[in-house]
Amino acid sequence: MLRIISASNRALAQRIIRPALTLTRAASNTDSEAGSVASGNDAFSKREHAEEARWARRHDAEQISKYQSEHPAGGRQSTTQGTPQQRLAALEAEKQKIEQEIAQLKNQKN
Repeated sequence: MLRIISASNRALAQRIIRPALTLTRAASNTDSEAGSVASGNDAFSKREHAEEARWARRHDAEQISKYQSEHPAGGRQSTTQGTPQQRLAALEAEKQKIEQEIAQLKNQKN
């Protein structure tokens, strides 16, 4: 008693089966960490979790130091170091540079 599956029969079957499968999946209480090492509460799982956290902190620190070496002071000259006179001179120079850029853009606009 085999029935030939036509396009309409297939569409009907999909409309009936998909909601049932979705309901089954939603009803099952699956934990994403079930069966993993982190799911236990024994000393081994606690140590493993601590090692993973330590690795993540070390990895983040390496990434930050790599970024800082590639992008010193956010691409700007540091104006927070030196004497107040040096900082003032650096800020005045940056102000003049910005004013020149503004003047160039206004000339291009006109």
